[in-house]
Amino acid sequence: MGFNQAGEQRPVRPLIVLLSVLLLSLLMPGVQANLNQSNDGGELFLSCIQDDECLLTSSAIGEEIISDSIFASPAQPDTITLEFEMDPQQKELALLPSLLTSMVIDLRFTGEVSGANKPELEVSLLLGSTVTTWNFDSEIIPLGGVSNPYVLENQELNLNGERLLWPGETVRLRLTFVLDRPGTWELYLRGASSLDLDIPWSEDINSRNTDEPSSDLEPQSTDFETIHYGALLENDRDCWAFEVMEHELLNIYLEWESVPIEIQQSHGLPDLIQPTGRLSKAPDIVVKESDDSTRITYRWRALPVGEYTFCIGGTAGKFQPYVWTGQLAYESLGPLSQNEFDGKAFYPAGTALLGDEDEAVSLSKSGFGLLFISFLLLIGFVVDSLRNSTSYLLRFGVFAPGVLFLLIGGIFHPMWVLGEEVQTESEIQFDDLLQMRLQQLWDVSYPGVPEQVLATHLGATWGMLDGDSLQLRLEVEEAQPLPDGRWQLILPELQDLRLDQEIFSQVARGGVQTTDEGMLKEQTIRFILFAGRALLLDMLMLEAMMVVEEAPKSSIFHVDFDMVTAPASGSVSVPAWATRPASVNVNDWVLLQSSLFPRQISVSLCDCDLDLLDVSFIESPAFDVNDIPPQINVENAAGLIIYSSPVALLGLFLCAFASRTEYQRRKKARALADTFFRKSSKWD
Repeated sequence: MGFNQAGEQRPVRPLIVLLSVLLLSLLMPGVQANLNQSNDGGELFLSCIQDDECLLTSSAIGEEIISDSIFASPAQPDTITLEFEMDPQQKELALLPSLLTSMVIDLRFTGEVSGANKPELEVSLLLGSTVTTWNFDSEIIPLGGVSNPYVLENQELNLNGERLLWPGETVRLRLTFVLDRPGTWELYLRGASSLDLDIPWSEDINSRNTDEPSSDLEPQSTDFETIHYGALLENDRDCWAFEVMEHELLNIYLEWESVPIEIQQSHGLPDLIQPTGRLSKAPDIVVKESDDSTRITYRWRALPVGEYTFCIGGTAGKFQPYVWTGQLAYESLGPLSQNEFDGKAFYPAGTALLGDEDEAVSLSKSGFGLLFISFLLLIGFVVDSLRNSTSYLLRFGVFAPGVLFLLIGGIFHPMWVLGEEVQTESEIQFDDLLQMRLQQLWDVSYPGVPEQVLATHLGATWGMLDGDSLQLRLEVEEAQPLPDGRWQLILPELQDLRLDQEIFSQVARGGVQTTDEGMLKEQTIRFILFAGRALLLDMLMLEAMMVVEEAPKSSIFHVDFDMVTAPASGSVSVPAWATRPASVNVNDWVLLQSSLFPRQISVSLCDCDLDLLDVSFIESPAFDVNDIPPQINVENAAGLIIYSSPVALLGLFLCAFASRTEYQRRKKARALADTFFRKSSKWD
């Protein structure tokens, strides 16, 4: 039943309802509700064929209004429940978003005595095995006022890590409201009530799984050097049989299409079964990962001729399309040559810098020189001031302000700066941040870690999850002025950062390097690819965010970011920048993401004689100073006042002037006294 009232059900005419639904389906072929990535693929309308037959459809159809009169009272309230189930059912595998884009429910109630009002409403959205519930309070509509719909925008969905919606799973909207007075409720449909989900990815898995049927016992016969399309659906085994002729090198190129990380297959080593029935030895491997695909090249040398079977296996709960082809060749450099790798994978420092290099200023830490000199001078002036003085104006009008200025500018300010430059217990340095990020990626790359956990940690900016706090102490040697008056800091650690050295060092610290055949283990390969991409994006964002409002006075800076959840950037297969500093609002963060994210990222690993890594990308041409957020919590160890040196010099001048004037006064007094005493001695 579409709804019930106080447990009663209206008579149902099954045949008429069935014919109505069938007729509408025939007349409106576009009404195919399905959550997918296509345009408006996540927009669903609340539609009712009849009052008791309600559906979620991709087009606004059916009745314009459904309503009913009730005779409730506070002693006997009526509970009305309306359910809208998506029809037809979900037919694609879809990745659900973390946010509900919008929802509009145009529900109205007119009491016989109380007039128009909005009843208390509970809305539940069922997506697969998850339920998200929102509650609206009741609202009295003033006489002559307009009853506005219930509206939700950008509301977080309670998915509990279950972001995948598989074909045939439930999509249902439930409305529940309680009425305690007589009157008439109305639900406006035909486009007036709807919900919208921005589906980031979807796939018709049945249409992509073109390689079936195949298995170890019944491999598909094929020509080795043709292109093969297929998909691994869950724990399938896809196998092909082919003839191998004379060769020196046998290459298999396997390219996996980019899919959400939650459903990626493991990309384990495939089986190449020889004519004798034995597995071939482990091949040389090159893995190249980009935003669109992961391409793996397998190379075997000097295999015997005959009929071979090539098999790749999947994992339950996973799905990923692929394409592969083979090549028989003779020895040459080929695609696995180490000459393809330059042997060094540097972070491309300066990619996110927008300042004027010619106007850059050098920064240094505060020293003890000014503090020491000011302290000695102050002692000298104070000792000199202990002598009796007959000029209160000179003492309190010149000397006292001079001492105050010298204290503030020459002593208190340097001491404050030195205190600010000290690293606090809660702060870390750049190297600590780098090692913590690598250790985090290593930990979540282990087999058996839930893919949602992996996606959450991999996508976290600098490895900081929602609720974490990044407190970082940085020592900066140079700052460049930006066109808008702000200053961008140049981090010296990024200038010669070797991503490959840092990543392979973590592999060594992890204690898992190679298999018995000398090949890197699957978990290690997975970590290397993830870490290459994650570090590149983390450092790119860090470089772009190092901006301060005023010209720096010291080389020491403190970063204090309280991290919160943000919409992820990048591809669905490898999310990025899914957390943001709380000081940066969502709109500014999304603008920064879209303008800064590289046009293309490629991470290549050669698992050959020498393990080599290449990390390259094409930077975004759209990033400019207007994309840098206005509020960034990066603080300089600037001390108490801005112009400390001039203040200290002013204090020194006033104290020196007072001391000099006092000295001249004393000198004249002595001379006068000498003259007076000489004259007195003559009379004697």
